[in-house]
Amino acid sequence: MKSIVASAQPPPPAPEEQEEFVKPVSKEEEEEGGFGVFLKQQVSPAAEPAQTDLFPEASPPTEIPPPVTQPGAYEAPAIRRPQSNSPPPTPAPEPMSASTLQKMREQGVYKNAYFKDADCFDCGHKFKVSRSSRSANCPQCGALISLEDVEINMASTHSIKTRGDVLIRKRGHLSTDLVICRDLRCQGIVEANIQASGDAVFRTVGNIIGEIRCKRFIVEKGADVTFLNMIYADEADVQAKITGTIMCNGPLTIGREGSVNGDVTTRSINIEPGGELNGAMNILRSQMPKPNF
Repeated sequence: MKSIVASAQPPPPAPEEQEEFVKPVSKEEEEEGGFGVFLKQQVSPAAEPAQTDLFPEASPPTEIPPPVTQPGAYEAPAIRRPQSNSPPPTPAPEPMSASTLQKMREQGVYKNAYFKDADCFDCGHKFKVSRSSRSANCPQCGALISLEDVEINMASTHSIKTRGDVLIRKRGHLSTDLVICRDLRCQGIVEANIQASGDAVFRTVGNIIGEIRCKRFIVEKGADVTFLNMIYADEADVQAKITGTIMCNGPLTIGREGSVNGDVTTRSINIEPGGELNGAMNILRSQMPKPNF
C-alpha cells in the first residue's frame, strides 16, 4: 500500500485591505442630484477638514508643591549680603533764599568770607579787598599796597611793608629798620622796629632788638626772650620767661610758667598760680593813645 504524506503548506496570505478612494462630491453634482451622487454619499461621506486654532489657549502653569522638611534635617544658613560701613550720603543743602542772603550781607558774613580789610600806609584809608588779592591800590590816594605773606628762613636785611603776615623761622634772622605787617610770628631773631596791626607771637630764645607795637602781645611756652626796647600792646599774654618793659592798654595775663622781669604798666593784671612778676607794677586809669600802624 502506498502511503500518501501530505506536506504542510503555509496558508496563503490574507488579501490586503485596499483603502477606498472616495471622490468628494462637488456642489454642482449635489444640485443636479442623481443616483451616482447618492451612492457616493452612501459609501463614505466626505471628511471634514480639520480646523486649526490659530490662537490656542495657554495651559495653566503647574503648581509645584513646597518642599517638605523633615524634623531634625540640616538646613543650610541663608547667605547674607555684606553691608557697607560707609555713612549714608549727605543730602544737598537747601538753596538759600533772597532773605537769607540779605541777612548774611547785613551781619557781615558775606563780606568776611570773601573779603578782607586793607589800610593804606600813606593816607590811612580803610577799604575791602578780595582775599585772593596780592596787592591793591588805595581808592583814595592811589598808593600801591602789598597784601602778600612773607616767610623768612635765612638772614635778611630787607625792610618789610605789607598788610599780610610775617613768619620768621628758627633759622631766620631779620635785621632791618622797620617791619609793618598784620600778624607777626617769630621763631628766630629779629632786630627791627615792629608795627603789627594784629598779633605779635614770640617763641624763641635770645635777644630781640627794637620797639614792638601790636594789638596782642603773646609769648608762648618754651620761650626765653630778652626785649631790649619797650613793648606797646592792647593785650598781653605771657606763658614763658621774658625780660623787658611792657606798656599794656588792656589786661595782662601771666601764666603758670610765665615770668616777667621788668616794669609793667597795665590796666589790669592776672597772675596765675606759679607765675612771677619781678619789677614795678603801675595800674592805668586813663587810656593810652593808640599808635598809627
